Amino acid sequence: MCRDENNINHDCNCGCQKIAKGWFPLNSTVQVNRDRSITIQAPSGWEYIGVTERERCPEVLKISSGVTSVSCTCNTSGDCLPFTGSGPQGNTSGCAGNCSNCTMKQSARLNDRVYDFVRGGFIDFSDSVRFVEHNSSLPTVFEEMFELPEVIKSLETFFERVCGGLPAPAVRVGDNFVSAPTGYAMAPISILGRVAMVAVPVISLPPTLQLSIGGAGVSKASCSCTSGTCKIKTRSLLGVGSLAYCEGDCSGTCTLSTGKIIGGGVETIAYTAVSYQF
Repeated sequence: MCRDENNINHDCNCGCQKIAKGWFPLNSTVQVNRDRSITIQAPSGWEYIGVTERERCPEVLKISSGVTSVSCTCNTSGDCLPFTGSGPQGNTSGCAGNCSNCTMKQSARLNDRVYDFVRGGFIDFSDSVRFVEHNSSLPTVFEEMFELPEVIKSLETFFERVCGGLPAPAVRVGDNFVSAPTGYAMAPISILGRVAMVAVPVISLPPTLQLSIGGAGVSKASCSCTSGTCKIKTRSLLGVGSLAYCEGDCSGTCTLSTGKIIGGGVETIAYTAVSYQF
C-alpha cells in the first residue's frame, strides 16, 4: 500500500501519480491484505451505501457493518496499489503506481456474497443534519443517499426547524450554478456526514455563516472539475426545501462550492467540499 500522511496529491515513494476516488471517516481501521488490497473498517455509526455494478438491474445496498475493501488493477503494463491519505475530518483512498490505466474497485461482503460497487460512500447514521460553519474535509452527498428514508426524514426535520414553515424558495438554476433569491443563502450543511448546499433564510444562519454568505450580494453554489466534467444538480424535497450537489464524469477532482456574487463580476468562495466516486 502506498501511503502519504500529509498530502493526498503528492507523489509518494512508489513513484505514483495519485487521484483520490474514495473517502472514509476519521478513526477508521485500515488493514493491508495478502492480495495487496486494503480493508477499511469504519467507526461505530458509519455504514456504507453503494450501487452495485450489475448492468441490467443495479442495486443500492447498505453495508451495516461499515466494512469495505479497496483493490487496484493495472490494465496495461506496470503495477498499481491502493493508497490512503489522512485529513482533519476524514481520509481518502485511491490507486497509485507506474501504470497508465489503473482501475480502482470498492467492494463489500453482504450475506456471504461479495458485491462490487460503481459508486457510493460512507454515511454516519449516528449524526443528524446541521450547518457546517467551517471548512472541513467532509465529502459531498451522492444521489443514492436520497433513497434512504432516514436521510429524507432528517432533511425534513432540518428544513422545518430552520425555515419556520416558510414556503420553499424558488432557486435559480443557471449554467452549472444555483443561486438563492433575495433574503436566502446557499448554505453548507452536513447530511449524516456528507455536504450539500441548501437554500435557507439568511436570518436562520449561524453568525459565522451570516458573515461569509449572508449580507449583500447574490448567494450561489457551483461545481468545478480539474479534468472532465461535473455539474450542479438540484433536488426538491416535498416542497419544504431544495439542495444542490455535484455529479458527472470527472476524472480529476470535483469540487462543490458556495459563495457570493458581490457585483462587477467579483465572486467570493466561502466553503468547498470534494465529491468522491466511492
